[in-house]
Amino acid sequence: MTPVTRETQQYANHVYRARAWSITSLIALLVVLALAFHAYQEPTYVSFALLVLAGVVVAALSLLRMFAIRLQNRIIRLEMQVRLVRLGRERDLLRLTLPQLIALRFASESELPALIDRAIAERMTPDAIKRAIRDWQGDYFRT
Repeated sequence: MTPVTRETQQYANHVYRARAWSITSLIALLVVLALAFHAYQEPTYVSFALLVLAGVVVAALSLLRMFAIRLQNRIIRLEMQVRLVRLGRERDLLRLTLPQLIALRFASESELPALIDRAIAERMTPDAIKRAIRDWQGDYFRT
């Protein structure tokens, strides 16, 4: 199922960066800098409290993003485990690193076994794995 609003995914355009996240992060950073400048200019309890609060908010948002990515990685690992079991290659799950598994998710069922063998034998990097994929299967749900 491909969303109508996104173009067909392939190696050249598979990296997804949420525009709203980038804009929000930039604004948060600017607010922290402005509050730091204000605390420097007027070193009061309130100005330092606001600076600390802004720092905590930025840290909390960063942690939320990190937790979401970790959860997605666990889901991808589970998805790949199911695919490997279906192909009779469950033993390879322990021989592949998580970044390799995440890269292999883009491979079609027909090219996955050979690509797994190459990834293990050549200790391919995730980028090298993605470049080796010929029948790209897009991941349109990663955020």
